[in-house]
Parts: sequence; C-alpha cells; structure tokens
Amino acid sequence: MATSISLCSDQHISLHPIGRRLWCRLAGTPEKPPLLLLHGEWQSSAVFTPYMASLARHYYVVAPDLLGHGFSSKPAEQSAYSIPAWVEDVAILCDTTLHLDSIHVVALGRFGMCVLDALQWHATLAERLRAFTILPFPHMYPFALLTRLSSPDVDVSYSAAHELASLLLPLFPQDGITPERAHGELVSQIRLVHPRASAELCHLVEYMETEYTRWGKPLMILQTLKDLSGLVTQSDASLAGGTGSQEHESSACTALVSETPL
Repeated sequence: MATSISLCSDQHISLHPIGRRLWCRLAGTPEKPPLLLLHGEWQSSAVFTPYMASLARHYYVVAPDLLGHGFSSKPAEQSAYSIPAWVEDVAILCDTTLHLDSIHVVALGRFGMCVLDALQWHATLAERLRAFTILPFPHMYPFALLTRLSSPDVDVSYSAAHELASLLLPLFPQDGITPERAHGELVSQIRLVHPRASAELCHLVEYMETEYTRWGKPLMILQTLKDLSGLVTQSDASLAGGTGSQEHESSACTALVSETPL
C-alpha cells in the first residue's frame, strides 16, 4: 500500500486500509544497509533509542512498535495479535513501504525471535534477509507474574509490571541515565501493551521452546544492547570487500555474524 512518509524521522506509518498504524523510529539514510530492530515481549522500539544515532552512521535503522505495543495501534480484536499478523505488518513495512533489501535484523526476546523465525520463511522477505542477531531473554518468567500482568486490578498489574521491568533491566543498560529512570521507562513500555497482545505474549513465553539449530542463516547472540556497537565494526569489515560471487557474499555474511553457542 502506498503511503507518504519521511524516510528519516519517528512517525506513524499507515499499513492497513482499516486505519491501523505502526509507530516507527527511522534513522540514517536509505542508501545505507538496512538494519531492522525488533523489540521483545512487553517492550517497544524505545529500548533502542540510546543506540539509534551511532547505528545510523552505518545503517538505515528501522525500529517499529509492533501492533499492540508502544505508540502503534491497539485494535480490540484478538486476531490482530498473532505471529502471522505481526509478521505481515513487518513485511508490508519492509517491502511495500520502505522497499528494503539485504536486511540485517536484530531481535530481542522470545517475541522478537518468534517474529524473526517466521520472517525467515516469509514468501516476500525470506530472500532479502542477510543476517540475524539475537539478544537473549530471561531464562524463565514466573508464570504467576505473567498472569498478574493482565489482571483487571490496576494495582496488581502495575506491581507485576515493576517486577517484569526488574527482570528485563540487566539486558538493557542505558548510558547516561540512572537505573531508576531506566526501570521506569521499561515499566511504561510494559504498561502500553494492549491486554489482548499481552495474552498472546504470555502464551508464547509459556510454551515456546528455542531451537537455534532451525536457523538457516548465520546467527550471533549478543549479551546486551551495548553489544550492538559490534555490528558497526564488523559491518565495516564485511562491506569493505564490496560485492562479488555468491561464495564471497556468504563469507562476508559469516564475518558479520557467526554462530555462537548459548
């Protein structure tokens, strides 16, 4: 679907004829290699904001709030919140709206991994994904905590949001701000998630089993968002050789992200 957008600013982007919109943070210039940043469960693209400027020196950075999260639309129907629906939104954003190719992807958490896993097999985007990077997630969320997140009792859900933010905080160090402020920002992101989206995230977290051997492209596992700076250095090295044969491109891709055991 055609839409009028500014290619280098934070904005709402209309993707659906029925009026749904994705909030998307854009940085860098479209001439640079595209870097798609996928947030994790109960988060938004806001977790990437401290790193957008440095990444934008080397990449065209695209960081959407997926439907039901952050400042994106939050429709009432449950069907809007599923991996196929979220993936189709990303595909429309990357293909029809921004026309991205040779896309690097960074995914956070179980949610980001599920979306990225489905993108790997998407009919439109599968051949456009160049390399994947995963940031880890807490090994276990207490399920009682997750059920409290969707409690109709505001005090109960707010308390659960604070507990979840404490679990997530070590993964997202924020340069230049206090831990208290970073914690508060994570709580705000958690509270913005639509209850129906939250219910689907609970399902993913409870039942998903991670199988890294399924990935068909090179994979690197970063420990914190600070390690995104490594993408810049390694990208410079891999892109310095220019383009060549398919074998050369595969070698450059492996140099960018190499498989690392958990």
